[in-house]
Formats: sequence, structure tokens, C-alpha cells
Amino acid sequence: MKPLVLTTLIAGLLLTASCGSDSSASDNVVARINTKDITATELDKQVQVQLNGAALPTAPEELQDLKLQVLSRMINDQILLEQAAAANLSASDAEVDVRFTEFKGQYTEEKFQELLKEQKMTVEDIRNEMRKSITIDKLVNKEITSKISVTDAEIKGFYDKNKESFNLPESYHIAHILVTPVADQELANEKKDDAKTPEDARQKAARLLKDVQSGRDFGVVARESSEDPSSAPAGGDLQFQPLQAIENIDPRLMQSVQRLRVGETFPAVIETRFGFHILKLLEKDAGGQKDLTDPRVQANVRQTIFGRKDQTLKNAFSEAARNKATVVNYLAQRILDSAGKSQ
Repeated sequence: MKPLVLTTLIAGLLLTASCGSDSSASDNVVARINTKDITATELDKQVQVQLNGAALPTAPEELQDLKLQVLSRMINDQILLEQAAAANLSASDAEVDVRFTEFKGQYTEEKFQELLKEQKMTVEDIRNEMRKSITIDKLVNKEITSKISVTDAEIKGFYDKNKESFNLPESYHIAHILVTPVADQELANEKKDDAKTPEDARQKAARLLKDVQSGRDFGVVARESSEDPSSAPAGGDLQFQPLQAIENIDPRLMQSVQRLRVGETFPAVIETRFGFHILKLLEKDAGGQKDLTDPRVQANVRQTIFGRKDQTLKNAFSEAARNKATVVNYLAQRILDSAGKSQ
């Protein structure tokens, strides 16, 4: 499971204001969904969250376009939240507690407080967004995900039309433990073990390699101490990779992989521009044309078809839900009204 990132969690934060009439709104109201208002203050906060520390666009048109995109997402989320509430699908306190504990557990208390300060958020803000995220997930699962099926005939049809894409190059199933020479904001290992300087990183990598060589399970060590946020929770697993992809990461990794036999861990720490790697070869695949009887091919095709259906249905569901709501986008109208006028 990929780690939760603060900016992802709060990207859809929706704060509602007082109700008003549908025909008019104060200058601080940028949109009205049924009887709920979104204010300019709330929108500006979401724009800052999406920028994640980057500067605001300097061109007025670019800033307006960004605000319109963020506002559209906020409107859609509010509509889904209202539908979920009507279906009694709201997140429970226990579910929010679990999500929050999982999220906060990725950081030391010091780093967690730094993140809140950077984003100008409170713990309650984060919990509120988690509640809304879980609520929308429940609605989507009930109305969309649970209804999707992929048949054997669809899998065969997709494979037959795309057979050439399963003529694969030689590939290597690898795992790694990464130690970076800088402090990591998205640390995802179980021990919260973070090297902050090149020398610390070099010593940590040497220590971890010795642990693996002494018999400790590679996956356990990776989960405990690897600083790669995407692979650490999976025991360092990088899945099957063709040699070209490994070389694109760093030629030294490719050369090291080619020297390994299945099940072996490279006998030395490998230094790249990303940091210090401990590398293990789990499997090797000769490549060539893969048949539909290959379980990996079936899983890949099934997931591809499922993903396409899921995205299409989500888009359709969102649009259909919007059709049932009364939405007034005051920001869009004001932008149109100001066209041609001096700023």
C-alpha cells in the first residue's frame, strides 16, 4: 500500500459556509451546491494545498484556470458527499481513527507537526477530510466498484486484440533496500529509520546489508528500514523489470542484476544518484510471447479492463449526480463578466 501523503489527503477538503438564496451571493461566495456555499477563502486554501508549496501562477489567466479546476473538484465532491449522506453511508468515528492512526504513524511527532504547519492545517482539518474521503469511497464502492465484473470472454478478447503487447523482453523480478543521504519527508518504513547525511546513509546501508547477509529476511529488513516510500511497505519489491528500465534507473544497478543468480543478494552496497541500494534478484523471466494461460498475463488483462470500466463508470456517475444537483458557479460567471474589462 502506498503511503498516505498529506497533500493528497487534504486536496479535496470541503468547508461549507452559511446558506443563501440561489439567485444571488456575496462576493466571497464562489459556488453554491443546492444550499451549501463554497467561499473564496476556502477555494484559495485548496489552491494552496494543490500547489504544495509552489508559487502561485503569475499570469492572471493561469491562476483563474487553476481556481476553476480546483473549484470544479470541490463542487463534485460536495455533490457526492450529499448523496452519500442520503444513503446513510457516512464514515464512522472508528474508521476515521484507523485512517488517521495509519497516516500519522508514517511520521515522527516532530515531522508531523512540521507538515501541519507547512500546510496551515490542524489535526481536526485532517480528520474531517479523512471522514469525507472514506464517505465518498463508500458511495463509490456501493454504486460502482461492487458492480463491476470482468468476464473470461472479455479477457480473451482483449488479449487477442493486444497479443503483440505481451511479447515481452527478458525481465528481472528484483527487490531493493534504499537508503537516501537526505532527510525524507515521506518516510514509510516501520522503524521510522531515516539517514539524514551521506555518511549516515553509507553506514546504515552497510549495517542493513550485514543484517541480510547474516540471515535476516530481506523483505522484513526492507519494511523496517528502507527509505523508498513506494516499495518499503511491500518488502522492497520492485516487480518484474526489463533490463532497459533498470538501466534507466542507473547502469550500475543493471550491471549488478546481471551478475546475480535467482535468490542472491548483491554482495556490496550499490551507490547511485538516488542513494545506497541493497539489491536482491527474486526471479528471472526469459521473455518472449506470453500466452493467456500465464497467470500474470491474465491478472494484467483483468486489471486493465477493470480499471477502464471503473474510470468510465466513475465519470458517468459523477456527471449523473451533478445533473440532479442545483449548482451555481459564481466564479466562472464573474470571469466571463469581466472579459474585456481593464483589470
